[in-house]
Amino acid sequence: MCTVSWRRGPGSYDLFFNRDELATRSAELPPRRESREGIEFLAPRDGARGGTWLLVNACGVSLCLLNDYASLWRPRPAVSRGEVVLAGAAATHLGDVAAAVRGQPLSRIASFHLLALAPDAAPLLLHWNGERLFERQNATVMAPLSSSSFATAEVIATRVRRFSAYVRTPAVPEEEELAAYHRQHDPRAGAHSVLMRRPDAATRSLCRISVDATHARLDYERVEWGDGEVRFTPARLELARSGRG
Repeated sequence: MCTVSWRRGPGSYDLFFNRDELATRSAELPPRRESREGIEFLAPRDGARGGTWLLVNACGVSLCLLNDYASLWRPRPAVSRGEVVLAGAAATHLGDVAAAVRGQPLSRIASFHLLALAPDAAPLLLHWNGERLFERQNATVMAPLSSSSFATAEVIATRVRRFSAYVRTPAVPEEEELAAYHRQHDPRAGAHSVLMRRPDAATRSLCRISVDATHARLDYERVEWGDGEVRFTPARLELARSGRG
């Protein structure tokens, strides 16, 4: 239950991610600075299982994961999908990401889509469907990507259609257009909104990753739902870019 979009520039990119979760799930933990194999990264954490859905590291590599609810693959016992993202935390380029995912115990992991970005490479999209890991890295990996456990195909189609209402040229979106798209909320639409709320689930956080030649920044906004209003509590962390990327 998430939505991701992105824009690319010369040696830079911005990625926007809404994380939606069931009301019964533990509160998520805000992002912190961590290190793996000598490479610093920024990531929020899942409050229940400790993994993450999104990170960016000092090499300028970002990863984010969406559950694949269209697949019936549900291994028991399962390894958390959040561990797949952490496996790529030390990636210096997108080839490292693909290798890290291939090295995971996929037969014990539920289906997912994983998007990886780097400043000077085409987007990489990995799809594990429970039987095979598909890899695609080229300009045809286009925003937005979305997932929903409720009315999966219908909700995703609605969110994709709304993208064109906010973004005039989908191949080259503007920063302000993506920011507005990820705050699109219609109380009557429930799960169909990008910023969504239904009785048993809601958007928990909005993240924006910005990477350029010198810095990798993560802006995190916790979403707080009240009666008739929504509030955002922001936090920002930043890394200096490493020469290893």
